[in-house]
Amino acid sequence: MLKWNKLGIKNRLIIIFIVIQLFIIGLSFYYFSTNHREFYLEQEKISLEHYSQLMLNNISPEEVKNENKILEDKAAEWASDSETRITIIAADGEVLADSHYEISEMDNHRNRPEVAQAVSNESSGSEIRYSETIEEEMLYYAVPIRDQNKIIGILRTARPLKFIRSVLIEDIKSYLFFFVILALITIFLGWRLTYSIVKPLETVTETAEKISKGDLSQRIPVRKYNSEIEKLARMFNFMAEELEDKITEISQEKNRIEAILESMVDGVIAVDKEGKVALINPAARRIFNIEAEKVKGKELISTLFSHRIDMYLERAFDKKESISREIKYKNPDEKIIHATFIPLLDEKENISGGVIVLTDITELRKLETVRNDFVANVSHELRTPLTSMVGYLDTLLESDIEDPETRDRFLKIIKEETDRLSVLIKDLMDLSKIESQSFDLEADNFKEVLNKVVNLLEKKAEDKNIDFEVVVSENLPLVYMVREQIKQVLINLIDNAIKYTPAGGKIKVKVEKEGDKVYFSVKDNGMGIPQAAQERIFERFYRVDKARSRALGGTGIGLSIVRNIIKQHGSEIQVKSREGAGSEFYFYLKAAE
Repeated sequence: MLKWNKLGIKNRLIIIFIVIQLFIIGLSFYYFSTNHREFYLEQEKISLEHYSQLMLNNISPEEVKNENKILEDKAAEWASDSETRITIIAADGEVLADSHYEISEMDNHRNRPEVAQAVSNESSGSEIRYSETIEEEMLYYAVPIRDQNKIIGILRTARPLKFIRSVLIEDIKSYLFFFVILALITIFLGWRLTYSIVKPLETVTETAEKISKGDLSQRIPVRKYNSEIEKLARMFNFMAEELEDKITEISQEKNRIEAILESMVDGVIAVDKEGKVALINPAARRIFNIEAEKVKGKELISTLFSHRIDMYLERAFDKKESISREIKYKNPDEKIIHATFIPLLDEKENISGGVIVLTDITELRKLETVRNDFVANVSHELRTPLTSMVGYLDTLLESDIEDPETRDRFLKIIKEETDRLSVLIKDLMDLSKIESQSFDLEADNFKEVLNKVVNLLEKKAEDKNIDFEVVVSENLPLVYMVREQIKQVLINLIDNAIKYTPAGGKIKVKVEKEGDKVYFSVKDNGMGIPQAAQERIFERFYRVDKARSRALGGTGIGLSIVRNIIKQHGSEIQVKSREGAGSEFYFYLKAAE
């Protein structure tokens, strides 16, 4: 079943028009058919009236009074001439003659409606009814038979309505054909009229739908329509052009803002007045390690699980002024964030939203820590040998030491401290040079450099009874490197392995090619490095065991130099270690082939 509310305007108009046309045609058909029936009945009555008057002139009162048999002959003769049933009835209702039936079989007609009317009106009476005698609907017309103004009988004529029905049926067929043609014409014209009105509206709707989907170039053809629709189309096109200009302008501005936000180093989060996230740039997502889809439309506290951020934002909203705070955040790594909370106010000074600007200062704080540690370590490393040297020099100068052996011992100690200080300064200068300069890498033979370092340190390993194994893959390609720098890296790593591996231990040096890279690793089974210290061993002057490192002659700068050299070669030094189970240092160099 059709639901009216779900039909379109065109269908509604067509249905309404068809219903109206059918209603008008139905009324017209009913009116014409009814009038024609009345017209034919009236004509038939007039015909029966005229014929009755002619017959009255041929009936004498004596024939009626005497109930003469001649009346039956007259009735039969008149009926055959006019195809009319003629009945002559006495004043008391007794049938005197009938053109179609035996009067002896007919009942009294005094109460017949047409007879009663003719008697009461003293003029005429008519009635349409079904005749059970001849089993057909008949039109009866009765006039009185007078004798000196006295009614002595009734002359009744009757004709079947079969003729009128046949004429009416033919008329109805003609009318139906005419009305069907008229209905088709009017429905077609109605459809054309509806189409001419609805089609432009459909075009407007389709164009608006395409514009809503982003196709702003759509326009309505204006010349096709009449003046009213043309005005609507012109205004719609004007609105579409204005909308396209505004959206283009907004889109360009949006793209500029997004480009700025995308390229910003600082994180930016925009929230509405309820604290729900409306915008978050990539820098902020990196800081909090979250995805934009999981943040937008949600509250900060439920998204970031940071009560401090939510608390400071509420405080900025309450004060209606910007506030800055330093926040520690962990997800999963701990970060130090400098956050500025800025409330956005409308023209009525009501809160409409807010902006949070975030700066990750974790590295800055780490660098400050490293700098402070560096200053402290350098001071300590320089003060220790200088204090020792000054002490022994003061002793030599202030005391009259005549024993050559004691004097030589003091001078030897001063010389050792001076050498240690010289090595420290040299390492610092090497590190500074490596950090401040870039070097051109050249294709060179890594195996040759390794062999020289192994030959240099092999004796040292033998002195500690260390099993020193070197495994180098065959057909090792040339690598891009600076020979002297890589030699320094290998000396440092292998020397450290020998230093921190106890006597009778084992060291394995391995070089192999994987893809377009050559990997180097040195593995020992020495004391190992605690997990907490593995991230800091490449910092300057950092020592896991300071007393043991100094006793072994380390300055605390070697691994820092290694890390910077490897970075200059486009790689990264990494360590795997477990306390008490040894350590493994490894890096790769780019193959030249």
